[in-house]
Amino acid sequence: MSAFDQLITRAKQHPARVALPEATDSRIVAAAINAAGDERCIPVLVGDKSKILQTTDSANLKGIEIIDTSTVSSDDTLVSTLFEKRKHKGMTLEGAARALADPLTYACTLVHAKKVDACVAGAEYPTADVTRTAMQIVGTANNASFVSSFFLMVMKHDFQPLKDIVVFADCALMVDPDARQLAEIAMQTAHSTKALLGTTPRIGLLSFSTAGSAKHPAVEKVQTAVETVQRLCKESSACSDWKVIGDVQLDAAVIPDILQQKAPQFATELAGELPNILIFPTLDAGNIGYKLCERFGGCDAVGPVLQGLARPVNDLSRGCKTEDIEKILAITSLQASAMP
Repeated sequence: MSAFDQLITRAKQHPARVALPEATDSRIVAAAINAAGDERCIPVLVGDKSKILQTTDSANLKGIEIIDTSTVSSDDTLVSTLFEKRKHKGMTLEGAARALADPLTYACTLVHAKKVDACVAGAEYPTADVTRTAMQIVGTANNASFVSSFFLMVMKHDFQPLKDIVVFADCALMVDPDARQLAEIAMQTAHSTKALLGTTPRIGLLSFSTAGSAKHPAVEKVQTAVETVQRLCKESSACSDWKVIGDVQLDAAVIPDILQQKAPQFATELAGELPNILIFPTLDAGNIGYKLCERFGGCDAVGPVLQGLARPVNDLSRGCKTEDIEKILAITSLQASAMP
């Protein structure tokens, strides 16, 4: 069984209620039907119920909930919930009622109110809208300064030496993180990897330098981030067995012989294994890097998956296929079940 199949199996053990605010999109409906059928999550279609039912026979919606947003009234409990969350920004009760006419806003408010466990959107909404709405309403986790993202890069079976899944971050949100932010991205991603894959994180912080072979402020940023992550791991028993190497070039991070030649101390630290998490120094590098692996290497890029939110909200590409949505539903469900 592949690592991603194991992820889906674990999601089925505690299926979460996941809101889908693009409930008239045929891809979303098909993914919801399939996800409900194999019990990887409990889909909750959010929108105008009459329009939702026009997209499919109600008999196909077994195991799927529908929340009708067409009849929002000023005494709806969600109105007061949204008002309390956003009144510091000048929102009124009337404004909250109007805002909830938008299914994405409604879905994120459901997540904030813990009436559902998570939300997935982006098949029709732009990424900026999904991320902004999630941050405004769901908010960041108590231990997070910001929201970042990662991709699960599912490797081809014949690709060596990497196997199964390698996690890339941040490839979608943080444009030019400083050393502190880069360290937090690494920690967020390691926690996500542990929760989703059940594997011990082995983190490689990438650079154009390996073990100080080049001198440049960009290299120093990565080195400082590495020191921060190593210190945080030593201070917490929850991550004392995590492995952290860097600054390290990509070829050294993924080919043992090159790592042994360039930085034998890193090879010793990893004890013959390779990083299962690669942290890119900027969004330029991360975005280009994952797309190179996807388009030239044939890897399956699953994501971006958001991290650092108080409750899970995940984004889709507007060009996504039904099978892409099904994968994100499994990840989102597992994220939700791992939260307290």
